[in-house]
Amino acid sequence: MSVLPVLHHPLHLPDRPIRRATVPAVKTPAGYRRRLVLLMAAFTTAVEVASISGAVPNIPFGSLDLPLSIIPALGLAVACGERLLGRSTQRGAAIVYWLAICVLLPVLAVVYARDGRIELFTSLTVASMSEELVYRLAIPAVIGVVLRFVGLRPDRARVASLAFAGLWFVLLPGHREQMHSLGTALPFVAYAALAALIVYRSGSVLPMAVGHAVINLLTVLVWSESVAADARGTGLACTLGLLVLAYGRPKRITVADDGGLVDIRTGLDVASIDLRDGRPTSVTLSDGSSVVVQGPLPHEAPLPERTVR
Repeated sequence: MSVLPVLHHPLHLPDRPIRRATVPAVKTPAGYRRRLVLLMAAFTTAVEVASISGAVPNIPFGSLDLPLSIIPALGLAVACGERLLGRSTQRGAAIVYWLAICVLLPVLAVVYARDGRIELFTSLTVASMSEELVYRLAIPAVIGVVLRFVGLRPDRARVASLAFAGLWFVLLPGHREQMHSLGTALPFVAYAALAALIVYRSGSVLPMAVGHAVINLLTVLVWSESVAADARGTGLACTLGLLVLAYGRPKRITVADDGGLVDIRTGLDVASIDLRDGRPTSVTLSDGSSVVVQGPLPHEAPLPERTVR
């Protein structure tokens, strides 16, 4: 990718909204992957709807019957690739989080194997991760595209799509069976809200999926009295706390799928950057609004064609 020239002296920008220069449409690998991800997300959503309605049968996996949507969901994960990791500006917390996961999952596997339920361990892990792929990635992606098509702003479309998918997740038949009062419903609502917040702010679907698996594995062990409730509480607090620290507070300006810069709150591209001495670094978004940048800009992205120094 070529980097366009950078202006080395102050430039007085017009007051009208700043837009990117028009360039011929080029089919880039990022563009192909984006279309593939949207196609897989739509297919995954359709299969999930069919599974819930009973139009397609569940598939036996280990000791559980799982919805057929786990198959396209895994395909969606492959299409997303490393993007599933999301963005973390607290690298230390992210490292500790993954070290904790690398310790917790084998320990939990040993506990399940000791009880003769290693198949249940595998089933719960796959089911938990597929739920995150469906309800934090596939369904929000499809709903977000529809909402943007009807004219909703990208930032509002992201919030609305994650909120709708979160409500859908809370009202799944298996979850409703566990809700007997407001108190029993609150954990599901709280988890859905936390998951949506983390994915909204950092796009970290895979870390959230692994955390979801740990939560479910610990919960089932408490139900079977294989693990004390206090141990479960400690495990959940550590897992969710590290997850929020590592992935809940990303930088606002980050690298987009096409290699440029994007504002994660609005979903708008960065059209220009102001790097003049004596002034705080700021960016102008594609709608003409300006945002002051806290901290350094991502160094791995090429500068926009209108960069002021």
